[in-house]
Amino acid sequence: MKLTINSKTMGRSITFSRPGKSYVYADLNGNEGTLGNQICDGGRAMGSTIGYSGDSDAEFAAVCRRWYRAYVQRAAQQ
Repeated sequence: MKLTINSKTMGRSITFSRPGKSYVYADLNGNEGTLGNQICDGGRAMGSTIGYSGDSDAEFAAVCRRWYRAYVQRAAQQ
């Protein structure tokens, strides 16, 4: 599964992917798939990882967008 968000706040696109059965990755470091960063609770890239093991593209997109909003909020607070 893949989802790309065109981020105006970051000035680039972020691609989320699930190359395996559960873990979701974002290309925050410029690398896609398992070479990217695992998304974690609270909009972080380290900590308790967030996974999605279903088959619904809409639910996968909701997980990714929820994480992205938390990530942007965290970045704005720093």
